[in-house]
Amino acid sequence: MKKPILVAVVSVGIMVFARAVMGGLAYFSGRASIPAILIPLVLAILILVGIIKGHRLAWQWGRLLAMLGAIILTLAALGALAHAREQPAMLPVAILVFLQGAPLFAVFFAMCTQGAKEHFRLICPECGSAKAKGGNFLFTKAVCRKCKATWE
Repeated sequence: MKKPILVAVVSVGIMVFARAVMGGLAYFSGRASIPAILIPLVLAILILVGIIKGHRLAWQWGRLLAMLGAIILTLAALGALAHAREQPAMLPVAILVFLQGAPLFAVFFAMCTQGAKEHFRLICPECGSAKAKGGNFLFTKAVCRKCKATWE
């Protein structure tokens, strides 16, 4: 496994673990329902499996959701940390939310590397360009933006 993929897998793994811990705490405190906990957790696990297996759709959604999640969760962690002085119970919440958001920055940047593009088969076999787009809805086919070659 190439280093960028290893970074992405470990980072998403940390995020999934923190999400599972926070979801368990929220469920047992009566503040969240099982679907509200499981749906984001299952989506994160699907992206993790897709990254490991090299599915292009996981690359596409992994980058998008990683950056969006990183920004939102980091801001939420900072908000929780700002209230930790008045409400000390917010400190563990801030830490768990930060552990979900911070690793996602690494995922985004790792997925943008040449090694990640090789792992996800995004390098054109005809011209060697790393600028591919989806050839179909599930991104099982790729199309080179430069020479218009198609590959699976």
